[in-house]
Amino acid sequence: MLKIGRNKPCPCGTGKKYKHCCEGKVFTWHEESVDAYRQSFPIEGRLGEALEDASATFVRHFGREPGEGDPILLTKYLLSPEDIRSQIVDAMERAGIESDKVYAYKKTGYLITNSNLDRATGAAIQEWDDAIEAFNEAGGDPDETEEGAQFDKTLQSLVEELESMIYLFGLASDKFFNTDLLHGPANSDRVMSVSQYQALCMTRTHRTLRSIRVLLKERMSDDAFKLARSMYENYLHVVYVGRYPDKIDALVEAPIGLRAGTHAYKTRKDGSEDKRVIVDKLTGLEYEGHISAYKMVEASTIAEDIPFFDFFYRRSSELLHPSVFALDAYLSEHGLSAVKPHMYEEGVIFSACISAMLAEKIPSIEGCPSQVARDCLMIVARVKAMLLELIELLSVWQERLGANVEDISLLQQRCRRLLNS
Repeated sequence: MLKIGRNKPCPCGTGKKYKHCCEGKVFTWHEESVDAYRQSFPIEGRLGEALEDASATFVRHFGREPGEGDPILLTKYLLSPEDIRSQIVDAMERAGIESDKVYAYKKTGYLITNSNLDRATGAAIQEWDDAIEAFNEAGGDPDETEEGAQFDKTLQSLVEELESMIYLFGLASDKFFNTDLLHGPANSDRVMSVSQYQALCMTRTHRTLRSIRVLLKERMSDDAFKLARSMYENYLHVVYVGRYPDKIDALVEAPIGLRAGTHAYKTRKDGSEDKRVIVDKLTGLEYEGHISAYKMVEASTIAEDIPFFDFFYRRSSELLHPSVFALDAYLSEHGLSAVKPHMYEEGVIFSACISAMLAEKIPSIEGCPSQVARDCLMIVARVKAMLLELIELLSVWQERLGANVEDISLLQQRCRRLLNS
């Protein structure tokens, strides 16, 4: 292994002589073969401590010392490089770092200050300076279009509205679902009334939104999208029992009876069980053993609900179940990856849209207080306006999200029906 000649071009690629570029830095370049170089850093101070901690972490989990081919840092299995960059950018912005430096970090992946110049190659410093210059010449991020900037601003506002939704469902619980206003019909022996069942669906939505908030913050966005599907199924149940109140028996009484032994699946002539039908052993009454999601959406009085169902169920099923159509969510430049950030925008947008669809239904639950109803409609109106503003930025959807016009149109049509159903 040879040291670099002082008058040779610097291996970092600036075109300068080594003696005028990277010589004298903390690190050293070594020539391994013609046009092949290796950069080495002395292991000391914080770097040495970090490597010791990483090795101890490996031993704690695997019960052995790291060997050849083992990763130095196991955090690569928890966070993607994009996640780490996003966290650093957030920290820089919270710390009030100048916008040109934040852009330079996003552009180059480097964070260069006067205190670490001796650890940066000449090429890295040049890239950093070029990024700062480009930002200042453009008066902002030169890579960002006006529509892209507006999209990101509105999307961030929508993220904040998800928190408003969480508070809304919580307030509805305190002032409606958990009060005497929400009760079963008088002289009824039913375990749960229609209103109580709908309240349960709303409370499930509240809990799911809390999980979605955490997932979006950690950039686990396609998982947030999957949970939006769970909220959507709450919506279908709310719609179905609202349209057909008698079906509460098939959704509540019959399943409870199965577990208690008072009900059983219908017996076919050949003695096998027909799980499509549940029978009350005492009365002989029959109930549907399974009500499909499509049958539930058919109960909606909103015409746009069926095409939205077809689109959203197809899209979410690709992520919920093993599917080759979800390959892009897991394929990175290094092969399959479980930490690849994916679908952040869709995670936000569909979580907001579906939670708004549910919030809009709260005022229609029997006994809803007028103030709760007004709160619901006010927040849904804000979310609707933001969703429609995002959808209008069609070029961003197509370039950044790869969405097709038909799918965007279906989402737009359903959003327009918010507050107009």
